Amino acid sequence: MVEQKPKVVNFHESEWEFVFPPSIDNEKTYNFYYEGVELLDYNDVEAEQIFKKIIKKHPYHIDAYNHLSIAFKNQKKSFESFLTAEKSYLIGKSCFPKELKQSKHKLRWSNLDNRPFLRSCHILGMEHQDRKQYEEAIQLYSEILSYNEDDNQGVRYLLLECFFALKDYETAAKLLRKHKDDWGIEFVYGRLLLAIINNENGKLKSLLVEAIKRNKFVPEEITKSKHVAPPPFRIPGEPYFDAGIPMGSIQEAYEYWKNNKSLLTDKRVKAFFSSIK
Repeated sequence: MVEQKPKVVNFHESEWEFVFPPSIDNEKTYNFYYEGVELLDYNDVEAEQIFKKIIKKHPYHIDAYNHLSIAFKNQKKSFESFLTAEKSYLIGKSCFPKELKQSKHKLRWSNLDNRPFLRSCHILGMEHQDRKQYEEAIQLYSEILSYNEDDNQGVRYLLLECFFALKDYETAAKLLRKHKDDWGIEFVYGRLLLAIINNENGKLKSLLVEAIKRNKFVPEEITKSKHVAPPPFRIPGEPYFDAGIPMGSIQEAYEYWKNNKSLLTDKRVKAFFSSIK
């Protein structure tokens, strides 16, 4: 039996949604897929095999491609991770009817069935960004925001990274003004970095206070001559459980530096942070 292709249908005014066939949208397939998701970061080889089995049986399972790409990336198979991310995105786009227009129609994250495609945009965008293909990444991140302006995936932060990498400070400033109340580390430190680059000396003191309040470890990380990843954050009593990256932590400071190296190695930026020691 030929696998049915997902459809994207209009259900209310400008709102659209993915509708997956019963072969994909069922408990058995979901449970097997989730087994693979749980193995990511712990046994990526086994996760890879699970997602490949799902794809062989269900060639339109967008989220299986998404997470297979992640499994490849975790194994440093960068060529495979890129091609798989691209395949996932193209499958999703192939489901669009000609009536769906990116400029005026929505695919909300709040609708669970839209998430696989929105994830595919995100993952492919990060693949391009990792390759320093910033224009392509910006195009994908902007596409996500056109469908879902609430930005549940945090692509606005990735957009800022891309603008800074391209030294497009004017567009970066516009994004920061649009989200003037955003307390994310990218935006709080982004406002300070932009003031340094633009020689807006009157703003530096207050922006520095806010930035240090957000994460006090970033200035020290910027001025290091050698950057070494800190050990994972652990919950007391759980020595083998990776608890992620807490806000305000050393781990967050290192990740911020790693994601913004092109700007944070600017002589003006390093000189400023060295002067506040």
